[in-house]
Amino acid sequence: MANKDFRYIVILLVCFLVALFNSIFLFNNNYLDLKRDYEKNLKLYEVIVYSLGNIRYNLAAYFWIRTEYFIHYSGFVTINNLPEIVYYAKLITILNPNFVEAYDFGAYQLAFFLNLPKEGLDFIKEGIKNNPNEYKLYFTAGMIYSQKIKNYNESYKWFSKSLELIKKNKLNIDRQEFFDLYRFLAYSAYELNKYNEAYIYYNKSMDYSNNRELMKNSRLYKKILENLYK
Repeated sequence: MANKDFRYIVILLVCFLVALFNSIFLFNNNYLDLKRDYEKNLKLYEVIVYSLGNIRYNLAAYFWIRTEYFIHYSGFVTINNLPEIVYYAKLITILNPNFVEAYDFGAYQLAFFLNLPKEGLDFIKEGIKNNPNEYKLYFTAGMIYSQKIKNYNESYKWFSKSLELIKKNKLNIDRQEFFDLYRFLAYSAYELNKYNEAYIYYNKSMDYSNNRELMKNSRLYKKILENLYK
């Protein structure tokens, strides 16, 4: 642990020095019209302080790279070291509250792999508060409510908000994301006895499926039709 802490201190020091020299270089070479601003009483130390404040974004990026490497390449991810990975995700969001991927990843691990859905929801809602227009965060909140807490009123609400943001912002998301979103909306609607909505959403999900015939024979679809035409 001591070696790890020392390594992070060195990284922080390097970031500090890079930011410091970068600030002085920009100021002395009149980049970004800093000298003109200087004539308006902008001081060199103010430029340095502003630049140093951005160290946290560099550190957040560094910790995210380490997290991704640990997950995808190290081969050592187990239930025992997941808490440490989630710790990094939380640290990243402290350094950069707009790091959406860290919120999304951390909340999912908490809810589904560490079986801490309440903590996962708290984390994802913190992310939504800081990034209210990010559809992925609403989708993950819906997933936790649907799959872990079984609160379909809430899951329907959060999935619907995710879809609303996608349409409002005219986002070009991939087919798999559309498929998952419409399918989970259909499931939540079915559980709430909203069979007409469930039918519409399920059919929309089939538009993004690679096997429509298989989906038409699914248990959920048959139950939706059974209740729709009672």
